[in-house]
Amino acid sequence: MTTLTSGAIKRYRVMALFTGTMLLLLTFVVIPLQLWAHNKTLEKPVSIIHGYGYMVYLIVALDLCLRARYKPIRTILILLVGVVPFLAFYYERIVVRDTQRLLTEAQERTAKKKAKAAAKTARTKVAVGAQATAPEPESAQAE
Repeated sequence: MTTLTSGAIKRYRVMALFTGTMLLLLTFVVIPLQLWAHNKTLEKPVSIIHGYGYMVYLIVALDLCLRARYKPIRTILILLVGVVPFLAFYYERIVVRDTQRLLTEAQERTAKKKAKAAAKTARTKVAVGAQATAPEPESAQAE
């Protein structure tokens, strides 16, 4: 079982912002340069960087979705966000906010479980200590 971590959230956030930035660069700089100025200088490097970045984004986003146990529909939506300009920035904030809330709730549940286990251990130690210091029955002392 994988657990949700702040590292997974940070990885997702970095890759979502990187992928969104590269997509904007590709959409609003490279393609217009290619179409209207007939300049293909930036086409190949930006396309390759965005393509590889998007593949890394898919892996990181899938990891986050599995850790957060998102439903399949939401997972697919998160994975597709990297191909729509500006949507990556908007939805990244929503995903990070929701996932951080899930992480906080999980940490609170873990803290409660640890406190409950510590209290149980303390009660057990007190009970064992009380039995060890209890006086022997009178019938055993009379012999």
